[in-house]
Amino acid sequence: MDIVRYIHAADLHLDTPFRGLSREAAQGGHLAQLLHDATFKALERLFRLCETEKPDFLVLAGDVYNEEDHSVKAQLRLRDGCLRLQAAGVRVFIAHGNHDPLNSMLESIRWPDNVTVFGPEVERHIVKKNGAPLAVVHGISHAKAREGRNLARLFRRDVTHNCFQLGVLHCTVEGESKADRYAPCSLEDLKNTGLDAWALGHVHERRTLSHDPFIAYCGNSQGLHINETGPRGCLLVTARASEVLPGAVRPPEEQEAASYACHADFVRLGPVQWAGLDLDIDGVEHLDHVENRLAQCLDQAAEATEPGCEALLARVRLQGRTSLDAALRETGNQEDILERMGHLASGTPGVWIKDLRVDTNPPVDSAQYLQREDLLGETLRLALRMSESHEALQEVGGPALSPLFSHTQLRKILAQPDDSQMQTLLEEAQRLCIDLLEVR
Repeated sequence: MDIVRYIHAADLHLDTPFRGLSREAAQGGHLAQLLHDATFKALERLFRLCETEKPDFLVLAGDVYNEEDHSVKAQLRLRDGCLRLQAAGVRVFIAHGNHDPLNSMLESIRWPDNVTVFGPEVERHIVKKNGAPLAVVHGISHAKAREGRNLARLFRRDVTHNCFQLGVLHCTVEGESKADRYAPCSLEDLKNTGLDAWALGHVHERRTLSHDPFIAYCGNSQGLHINETGPRGCLLVTARASEVLPGAVRPPEEQEAASYACHADFVRLGPVQWAGLDLDIDGVEHLDHVENRLAQCLDQAAEATEPGCEALLARVRLQGRTSLDAALRETGNQEDILERMGHLASGTPGVWIKDLRVDTNPPVDSAQYLQREDLLGETLRLALRMSESHEALQEVGGPALSPLFSHTQLRKILAQPDDSQMQTLLEEAQRLCIDLLEVR
């Protein structure tokens, strides 16, 4: 029975600066070094995996580096790793994406013979084993940074070879929530090509879009910001040709080509992991209790990480009703709490708090406030009407915010808030009103 093993990686974004970090974290210290090395360490782990597993080939489905960062180091490190894989007998197929289009390649770099870089048109390359065709790998690269064509429709199965056939493409499949839609296509476009499997890039979340044929995004190898939580890595895929039982009659359309069942194992590569944590402090009345619960929450998150995680960066959101609501919103108190969590950085993995978000509420009876015949009661009744009606929200909120958006300088950098953002502002305003107008 034919078995094909390949490793599917994409969106390594080598040497890309991490976004959304404080200047202190980005400029110095142990964390800064971890972050600077993270994408390259993920690459090194990928090469070691290939050397250990010795797959039939490795595919890189785009955005291996960022053209805008002009990183010569990224391309040289990639070349050096491919030389190692040449010695290990592993072929490498590279399809360029929107961040590393073909015109961003350094012409002075000579790639080893085991590397195939797909061009601006669909190419087919045969992988042989013991002299016989084992697989046909199809692929295409983005020639420019903004590829708007449906590249999937250019692929077609090679009917001259009855073996496993894989497509490699950096694209946005219809239905994926991706703001930057490049090489857009539908799932049916991919299926209609007749290929046995697809190795996709561009979407940073790991997704299996179809099992037959096997169509998957492997996600990125290292999370780059707080919205890319959880472990990141690559897929080790094993494709097995389906066995035909003795005496079984296959439909005419299936007699020419074998059918392949694919099994994918996720392998962690990224050394830095992001996490979003919610901590309930409902009823907590002392700051030291908040500190204890926070430390326990972070310890549990660190213990839940898998081997290979060297650093955990967390956004912690405090929730619940507490008399500490006003105190926790003071910047000085937050900084003191974060400073006291510094000892967690020395653990394994080291834990850092990216930011602390306070979404608590004071311990009040909203229904009681709404019945009051005073300024606070009238204010909260207005807020309730605004929260229940889009028109009321815009009628009151629009004029209140208009000075900001009509300001000559500010209107160039501010975007009009949508209803969800307006609701968040409204909730914050209610908390401030209760805190400032309530007689204590």
